[in-house]
Parts: sequence; C-alpha cells; structure tokens
Amino acid sequence: MAATIYDLAEAAGVSISTVSKALNDSYSISDKTKQRIREIAEGMGYQPNARARSFARKKNGIILFAADLSRGVGFENPHLFEIVTGVDRYLEDKGYSLILKHVPKDNAPELIKELMHSEEADGIILHAGILTKQLAFVLGKEAYPHLIIGKPSFTCPLSWIDVSHESAGQLAANYLLDKGYRRIVFLMGDAEEDQMSLRRLDGINVAFEEEELTIETITGITSYDESREITEKIIERENRPEVILCTNNYLALGCLQSIRAKNLQIPDDIAIMTFDNYPFSMIVQPTMTAIEVDMFEMGNQAARFMVQKIKKPNLQTQSFCTTPILIEREST
Repeated sequence: MAATIYDLAEAAGVSISTVSKALNDSYSISDKTKQRIREIAEGMGYQPNARARSFARKKNGIILFAADLSRGVGFENPHLFEIVTGVDRYLEDKGYSLILKHVPKDNAPELIKELMHSEEADGIILHAGILTKQLAFVLGKEAYPHLIIGKPSFTCPLSWIDVSHESAGQLAANYLLDKGYRRIVFLMGDAEEDQMSLRRLDGINVAFEEEELTIETITGITSYDESREITEKIIERENRPEVILCTNNYLALGCLQSIRAKNLQIPDDIAIMTFDNYPFSMIVQPTMTAIEVDMFEMGNQAARFMVQKIKKPNLQTQSFCTTPILIEREST
C-alpha cells in the first residue's frame, strides 16, 4: 500500500501541515526540515498527487482571469481591459501566460470550482463583478492561489486589491467645493449593485460634511438614455444645480447632450464633472473634467501579487493601490 501524507507526518514526528509545506517548498519551513521530510518521503516511496505536483513545480505557467465577458462589456466596463492589459504585461515579463475566461455571475461558483480542479492554471484572478457569498465560500474552502480585483461588497477573508474609490470621491468633492460650487447633483447606478459608486459617494459625503453641506444623490441611472432623461428634469428646475457629477462617462455624455439640446452653456449655465477619463471625457465638446484612476497599474500590481502568492501560498492581501488624479478641463 502506498505511503500517505499521514504516514510521512508520523515518521517525521511533525504535523500533516508541516509535511505538506515541506513538500511544496514553502518559505515558512526551514531548509533542514524540508530536506529531512523529503528523504523520509523518498525512503517510503511517497508519491504526491498530480494537484500537489502542479503547485510545487509551477507545471503550467498559466494564470486565469475570470470575469463576465458578455457582449458589450468593453463599452460598459472599459476599466476591465485596462486591468487585463496591466496583468498581462507583468505576467509576460515573468514567463507566465494569461487566459481569459467568461464566467457569468449566476453560475460562477460551479464554474470556478471546475476551473480550480482542472489543474489548468497555477492561480486565478477574478473580477469582483462575479463575486457572491457562495463563490467566496468556494474560494475560501480551496487551497488555491486567488485574487479578487475590486473590494468585495461583504466581509470575507479572501485576498483582494482595489483602488480607493472613497479617495476619488473626496478628491472630486473637494475640487468642486474649492471652485465655489455648492448645489451639486450626483448621478449613479443602482444603490444595491453599484458598489463602486457607493464608495465614491462615501468619499463625497466626507468632504461635504466637513463644510456642513449635503449633496443630492440620484440613484438607478444606468444608461445614456436614462441620463439624458433625468438631466432634462434637473435643468428645468427653478433652482437648478450648479454642477452634475456623474459616476461614469456614459452618464456624463447623456447629461452633456441633454444640456446642449436646451441651448444651455457649459459651464456657465451648468457644469459637468465625471469619474473616469475613458472613453469620452477628452473628446467631447466641451471636454470634461474627470477623476482618473490608473487601472493598468492596478492590473500590474494584481499580477505581481499573484506570482508571489504562487511561490508563498500563505501570502494574503486586502489592500488599495494607485492614487486617483484630477484632470481639469472645460466643463467646470
């Protein structure tokens, strides 16, 4: 009968965990202990399973990137491909290949579990858009290198990396307040689903509370058409706001078109500001002031962590990277 990891632990007088770490060349085990356990394993004819050999030897040299890649995602979420590009550039320099996988949110737990068990790759990076509590449970249960792109909307022990959307919101609010604006409307998506905008709003509120002011927030605006429609109502008010702050370029474009259709001047009659530089803010007329975050750099940092995680399985992170910047243009 073939020796098991339990037999090795008993023969070496150590825990099963120590044997596993030694066989997988963990940084947390001394070289002397590794050598002793490997000699015992060889003497007992121990053969690790294929999955263990895969992680120990980096057999595949492949990282998976799982996200919802439904049709139109390149327009709806331009951040995604900036992140992927940053990931790919770093991995290429380190001799890894990147494979994109379409994983819809509804059946992500089953698909991700299959991918992990398939031994297709050495680790997996997941976009937070597909993360659910059920998927978090699957990832937490498996000893598989992973990283979430984006802060989870619920508390969990998973590794994640994100930009500070709160800082971006505070930067936008402070800029508008410093310019003398006080009546400001913030347009954002669904309050339950749009976690990025909610965190931006948290930062906005911090700045406004310091001035003992409040910002009007309109939620549930998810498309260009909805943005045009709500802007028409906003600009018809007797005491219309001085600025419309939009959570993305698509909403900002709808605002701009609606304002221009009423022959109002931007920024003299009403100003516009947006989060994200892409895809429209720099090419429309007038050009739009924007808060930009470096998603390429975030992808680069994510890939760096993943390579480290493969080498050091105990490595964990829950952190923010990159600093948002203000790009002032004609619309304010």
